[in-house]
This record gives sequence, structure tokens and C-alpha cells, in this order.
Amino acid sequence: MPVMNALLALHQTERQIRALRSRVDSAQLYLTMQQRKQDEIKEQQEALSTRRLQRQVHGGTLETEAQVVEERLGKLREDLNSATSTKEYHGLLNEVNAQKDVKRVLDDQAIGEMSEIENTDRELEDLGSQMAERKTVVKKAKQDLKERESEVAEQLQTLEGERDQRRADVNDSVLDRYELLLEDLDGDVMAEVSEIDRKRREYACGECSVHLPFDQVNRITANADEVLQCETCMRILFVSEAFREEVVVAK
Repeated sequence: MPVMNALLALHQTERQIRALRSRVDSAQLYLTMQQRKQDEIKEQQEALSTRRLQRQVHGGTLETEAQVVEERLGKLREDLNSATSTKEYHGLLNEVNAQKDVKRVLDDQAIGEMSEIENTDRELEDLGSQMAERKTVVKKAKQDLKERESEVAEQLQTLEGERDQRRADVNDSVLDRYELLLEDLDGDVMAEVSEIDRKRREYACGECSVHLPFDQVNRITANADEVLQCETCMRILFVSEAFREEVVVAK
């Protein structure tokens, strides 16, 4: 079998394999994206839960401090009632008022913490709804991935066996070049010669549209064992059998 014919047969099988794999890959990509979103929601939940706990602890500390102040006020009121002089009375009264101011600040801060905790609880509730929805999406995405893997498994195995057979039809040096291009060009290795104007001998690469020297086209058409690449996009050039039969090869 001519080298180019064997290479085209191999490439056709390779494209079929990649097309099947792309169906699985797209499902895997979708699942990965949904899992990433789920992880982001989880991180937000954990951050909010930590913040809530911190506010709760701070609120408890404020309440304790306010209780201490309240006890101090009770003692001051008792002392105020038993004051024996005007000076002592006014001194105690000033301290009572100062302690009231302190307690007022502590109470306001405690109320503020409670308000923030309520806001955080609402955010956590919203995130809980988002998480439930995302878990449903992830579960469905896993099922879809499993189904796609099952759908293509048998056909993929058959094609991979066929690819191994077709590889054996291509000589090692050409196969090495082809497989290197497979990696570099993400599978898009072959480019059909495009005819622009036969009378003027104008031809182009079917992939990058760069004009090809007629001598190069002539060599590809005349010899199916010669492997030539587009000098611009580096894809391996080929012509169809119909093209080969129709074109008058320049000698």
C-alpha cells in the first residue's frame, strides 16, 4: 500500500477515536466544572461557619463583660444608697454613669454581633440551597459520564485495535513524524490540497490557505509514497484520488 494511502487510513481511524474520546472528555470536563463549583460553595460555607462561630464567641464575651458591669452597677447602687457625704455620693454617681456608658456600648456591640449572626445564617441558608442544587447537578453529570463511557467503550476498543493494525502499514520514520505532529497539532495533522485555479496552477493548503508551490503539488500527486508538509502550518499534505486522476501531472 502506498505510504500516503496507509497514512490517510491511519488518520481516518485516529480521527474517529478522537471524536469518540471527545464525547467522554466533554462530559468529564462538565463534571469537573460542576465539582469545582460545588467545592467553591463548600469553601464559602466553611468560611461563613467559621465567621459565625467567631461572632458567637465574641458575642458571648460581650455578654459576660456586660454581666460583670451590671454586677458592678448593682454594688455601686448599694454604695450610693449608703453614701454618708455629698462628695462620696457624687463620686459614686459619676462612676455609675460611667459604668452605664460602658454597658451601653457592650450591649450595642452584642446586638450588632447578633444581627451579623442572623445575616450569616441567611447566607448559609442560601448556600445550603445552592449546595443541594449543585449536588443534584453533579450526580447527573456523573451518570452522564458513566453512560458516555459505556456507550463508546466497545467501539473505542475496536477502533484502537484497527489503529494498531494501520500503524503497522506505515513505515517507522513516517509514523514517528505523524505521531509527533499528532501531539503538536492536537490531532489535526493532515491537510488536503485545495485547488484554486488549475489552468494557472494555483493551489493552497486546505487548512491554513497558504499558496503551495506547484512543484510540491506535482510531487504529491505523482508519488503517493512521498510525504510532504505545508511549510506554514506543518500539516502533512494529501490529494484525493479524484484529484490525482483528474490533474495532468507536469513532467
